Amino acid sequence: MFKGYISNTIGRIQWTIHTQNSFLIPYLEQIEGTANNTLLKILREDRYKVIGEFEITHANNTETYLVKVYKYPHLSQKIKYLFKQTRAFNEFKTTYIAAMKGIPVEVPVAYGEQKGFLSKKSYLVIRKIKHSRTLREFFRSATSLKERMDILRKFGKLAKDAHRAGIKQDDFSLDNFLVYNDEIFGEKLILIDFERVSIQTMSLREKHRVWYLAKLNRAKQYFTNTERLRFLLSYTDGDFSYCKRLARQIEMVTIHIQIKDAKKFRKQCVNENRKFSIFKNNKFYGYYRKNYHIETLIKLLDTIGKTDLDIIYTNQFQIFHFTENFSTGLNYRNITRVWMHANALFALRINVPVPACFFKNNSSKEWFLISEVPENCTSLDKYIDSCSDKSPVMPALSMFVKQISPFGNLSKYFNTKDLLVQVNENKRLKCYLGNYNSFNINHLSTQKNRTVNTNAIKQLLQYTAIPTSLF
Repeated sequence: MFKGYISNTIGRIQWTIHTQNSFLIPYLEQIEGTANNTLLKILREDRYKVIGEFEITHANNTETYLVKVYKYPHLSQKIKYLFKQTRAFNEFKTTYIAAMKGIPVEVPVAYGEQKGFLSKKSYLVIRKIKHSRTLREFFRSATSLKERMDILRKFGKLAKDAHRAGIKQDDFSLDNFLVYNDEIFGEKLILIDFERVSIQTMSLREKHRVWYLAKLNRAKQYFTNTERLRFLLSYTDGDFSYCKRLARQIEMVTIHIQIKDAKKFRKQCVNENRKFSIFKNNKFYGYYRKNYHIETLIKLLDTIGKTDLDIIYTNQFQIFHFTENFSTGLNYRNITRVWMHANALFALRINVPVPACFFKNNSSKEWFLISEVPENCTSLDKYIDSCSDKSPVMPALSMFVKQISPFGNLSKYFNTKDLLVQVNENKRLKCYLGNYNSFNINHLSTQKNRTVNTNAIKQLLQYTAIPTSLF
């Protein structure tokens, strides 16, 4: 079925492996049991998937291979996959078909299936490309203008070719493209992670293209407007009028996707899943974001001890401290909504501190919401007091209003302590919403919200030394 691949049964697993990688057969039998596995180094594990890697030397060449192990823990899943192909097979097949269509990908070297009545696992083995990084990592790093321009051109072309090839990738993001230096072709860009991909025979219709490009547009904070234009010009083969029309459509759909993300995150943040977890010990109970170490978060709470402060800043973290005295009628349900609202705002991709965790003290009616604040941030009132030239803050405030207005408006209690100002290395300013409660998500038009937000900022500036005429 797949050219260049052979079948081999090892233990209880039926493997399909590329002939050039048949030397891996002795190692594949060690992959079956992930528990107490001496071959695999486990990188990530949850109820549904294990990701690991192993390194071997063959013919004086050392290579690292990534292994995905798909599990089906629930009875409903086991029954469903009696009549469906396994996730490993689907990922292998779609990657293989994409390669046949001329899309640069890294085709897995092997996939395996462990089948039995109501018990099934599947395995995928992929060569790990040396010195590679995702596009997100590339654009975050300090790269030259020439390098960025070259990658943006290749990125636009690859996205266009993928859509013409009929590739529908649900996780269409910067993390699904890999950049590395090829010995022959120089800097190369490939499409990766076909776990949630389907491929149709015809090229994608424009509405589907716009949808996937809008998903990509959620990462626009990594690009300047000029860079986004370069990407779209490459995507549209230099058709400037089509590029402008496409940009307007993408912006509208991006807002729609971000609103959907906010609703999803609002529910996810109070449940155990891939992004969030539930923590409980003798002292605290609550929720936290998995990319933060729980030990670090608990240590932060232990260091502040007993305090009457409502907001504490420590080690680049902002801690909101809620007590019975904070608000009348305060209870666990009401305060949990603040955590849910914080994660909804973060999912909208407006400038806010990253909500890290929300904990309740079991022995007292105290709640803590911890969020990570960007570097070099200070509240607007402190910035105004410490800075003689206040004019640079006006463009930052204007950009802040533009960013938040598609999603809602500032509350009437919004003040200078609720707004954080960040100064970067180039002395350019960026504004962040420091207090999650000072913003209300609504369904009003962008124009109506912009009017309300502009008036809120002007009212704020009346209490400062900055003339409102500059805004």
